[in-house]
Amino acid sequence: MHEPVLEQALPYALRAVQVRGAAAVATGRATAAEREDLEQEAFLGLWMALRHYDASRASLRTFLERVADKRFASLLRRRRSPFLIEPLDGHRFATADGIPAVQFHVDFERVLAPLDDPDRVLALLLVNHGPTEISRMLGVARSTVYARIARLRRAFLDAGYGPTATGGAR
Repeated sequence: MHEPVLEQALPYALRAVQVRGAAAVATGRATAAEREDLEQEAFLGLWMALRHYDASRASLRTFLERVADKRFASLLRRRRSPFLIEPLDGHRFATADGIPAVQFHVDFERVLAPLDDPDRVLALLLVNHGPTEISRMLGVARSTVYARIARLRRAFLDAGYGPTATGGAR
């Protein structure tokens, strides 16, 4: 590996790692405390992958961005905690952080109560189906489903569910 490649790689590698570390914290996939460890592990992975860089296949920046994407995905996948799944009223609710399914069910109903019928129906369908499948089932555009999902997300955030300062869910 030539010295000019190392000098060019450093700013791209740092930026790629920092952006992905911030995104992991912002989306709640990692805590602020874990961010430095993730960034360090990803940076080391980038540095080791640099010897495989081939300028004829991609630019240095593109190479580092793709390696950073794969490295962060791998690191976050390894750190992900398993979900506890408990049956309740014929539905299976995934509860992270050990929230009992009964408590989750009560909170779920409380958050959905003030919403319109189409939003409540969508929330129940999202337990078992994806947005594209739901749009077909309801006969509405996917953009309509995503707009309703945004309203649901806002309702849950307003009720206190979502990323917290420590990166976990309530």
